[in-house]
Amino acid sequence: MSFDSGTFPFGIMDVVKLLRLRIRRTQVGNVYVDCPFCEDNRGKMNVSFSKNVWRCNRCGESGGMLSLYAQVCKTNVSDAYREICKALCADVHCDGEQYKANVGEFPKIPRHVEAVIPQSQRASDCDIHNTFTALFELLTLKPQHRVHLKSAKRGLTDDQIDKYGFKSTPPKSMCHTITDKLIQKGCIVQGVPGFYLDDKENWTVKFSVKTSGILIPAVDYSGLICGAQIMLDTPLKDKHDPPDKAGAKYIWLSSSSKNMGITSGSPLLYIGERSAKTVYITEGLLKGYISHALTGKTFVAIAGVNNQQLLDELFERLHMDGCDLIIEAFDMDKCQNTLVAKAADKIHLTAHEHGMECRRLTWDPANKGFDDWQLALRRNETQS
Repeated sequence: MSFDSGTFPFGIMDVVKLLRLRIRRTQVGNVYVDCPFCEDNRGKMNVSFSKNVWRCNRCGESGGMLSLYAQVCKTNVSDAYREICKALCADVHCDGEQYKANVGEFPKIPRHVEAVIPQSQRASDCDIHNTFTALFELLTLKPQHRVHLKSAKRGLTDDQIDKYGFKSTPPKSMCHTITDKLIQKGCIVQGVPGFYLDDKENWTVKFSVKTSGILIPAVDYSGLICGAQIMLDTPLKDKHDPPDKAGAKYIWLSSSSKNMGITSGSPLLYIGERSAKTVYITEGLLKGYISHALTGKTFVAIAGVNNQQLLDELFERLHMDGCDLIIEAFDMDKCQNTLVAKAADKIHLTAHEHGMECRRLTWDPANKGFDDWQLALRRNETQS
C-alpha cells in the first residue's frame, strides 16, 4: 500500500473485499453486490469504484466507503477508517503495532467529504414516533396521489387513506420550514431518519424533486411510527443501468449520507389486531396496508422478502402474546423464483423456532400479490 495524506489509502473495493460482499456482476466503473442491510441476494447494491460510493436499489441505503464499513460493523467513520487501515496492513503481513513502528501512526483521515460526516445516535422510539407523527400532520396528500390510491390497482377508500395517514412528500423548498415547525413544537429531529444538518448547520429533512412521491408510515408492533417509505412518482435508475431495466419504486426516508444524519434501517409494518392468533406475512408496506384493508386480517409487511432481520424478535413477541399461526403470503413468484422461495422457507423456519405453526398461502398465479388476488376476487364478485 502507498499512503497519501490528501487521499484515502484505499478504495471502496478494498472495503467490499474486507466485508466479503458477494459481487454479482461487473460493469464499467462499478459492480453490483448483495446488500448487507436489506440482505437481498440478487446484487441490488451498486458500488461505484470510480467514485467510491454505493447505493442499494432495493432498500435505498447509500453513502461512501467509510459509511459502508461503519454501518455494517456498527461503528463510527473514524474507527472504520482505522480498522480498514489496520486490516489492509494485515493483508500485507503487517499488524497495527508493526505498522506504527515502521512508518509511524496510521495516516490521518483525509480531508474528504465523507471523513468529516458524523452520524447521529438514533433517537428513542418514542421521540421518532412523535416527530414522524408531527411531520405527517404537517403534510397533505396531493389529489393525484389520492386518485392513485383509490384506483382499481390499489382499491382503498378515502376513509382508509386518511386512517392510514398516507401523505405526499413536500417540495424541497419547504424542508427547512417544516423542520423549524417541528422543532418549535418540541419535536426531536436529531437521530430521526431523514433529518440532518445542512451546510449552514441548520436542521432540515431530506426531501427532493427526484424522490417525490407518496409517504407511507412504517408502524411497529407497539403502534409507533418507526420510519417512512416513499413510493416514488418516478422510479430511480442508475445511469449505468440498461434502458429496459426497471428502476427502484420504493426508497426509505433516510439521511445516512448527510451530516448528523441517520440510517432508516429497514423497519416493518404491523397492522391489525395486537394479539392476533393468526398473522399474515407479506412483502411491501403499501401491500400490507391494502391487504389488511381488503380482508381485515392482521398483516406484517417487510420491505423485501430478504428484509427479515426484525422478524426474530417480533415472532418471539407474537408467540408470547398468543399468536400460534403464521401465514406466509409472499408474491406468487415464490413458485418459480428460488430466491423468493428460500426467503419464504426462512419465514417457516423462524416461526417454528418460536413455537408457532406456519402455512404457505398460494392463489391463482395470474395475480402476483395477495392484494392483487383480493382485488381480482372483489371485481369478480361485483361483476357477478
